[in-house]
Amino acid sequence: PYVLLKWAQTSDGFIDLEREPGDQEGPRWISDEVSRTLVHKWRSEESAIMVGTNTVLSDNPRLTVRRWSGENPVRITLDRKGRLPDSAHIFDSTQDTIVFTGAQRNYSGKIQLVHADPSYEMVDVMEELFDRQIVSVFVEGGAQLHRSFLDSGLWDEARVFTARMRFSQGVRAPEIQEDPDETLEIGETRLDIYRNRLYDLHGS
Repeated sequence: PYVLLKWAQTSDGFIDLEREPGDQEGPRWISDEVSRTLVHKWRSEESAIMVGTNTVLSDNPRLTVRRWSGENPVRITLDRKGRLPDSAHIFDSTQDTIVFTGAQRNYSGKIQLVHADPSYEMVDVMEELFDRQIVSVFVEGGAQLHRSFLDSGLWDEARVFTARMRFSQGVRAPEIQEDPDETLEIGETRLDIYRNRLYDLHGS
């Protein structure tokens, strides 16, 4: 599938404050209202949306299109050790959801489990999604999941919001060691767009 990474970072390079799973304060919004609306538009344009286990535990996102008119993408998460609670919003059966896990779990409704060895690689995940006719994946976090895509080279495009605020400490944002292909001003936030040049060089 076409893989599109998205994250928001502070001006000093943090993607979040350090938080414990289940932190009741919820996510620390970095991007502004205009940027968040644009993200929902992007969600409506892709086949699937993916987050990691820690993002579900910390933010409990719904991963749906609410600020824009359009179809909800298929939700995907990687839960290698079966740590996610049944009460997580992604298990509410309102939208097709695929869970890659090495644990024995059972869900009803629109939840599809893909049982995989805990050592499965990202390339295995992408091959399985391709076999399920998912042609694009919008990856929204967290930092560990983004880094796994960047390290493996299995990404096509990255859209990175940078806000004016500073955290001084917290969870470091992923880094792309290239200049952006395009830079836009979205409200009071800078949007840098990167394309995987190494992927393009191989003619894929």
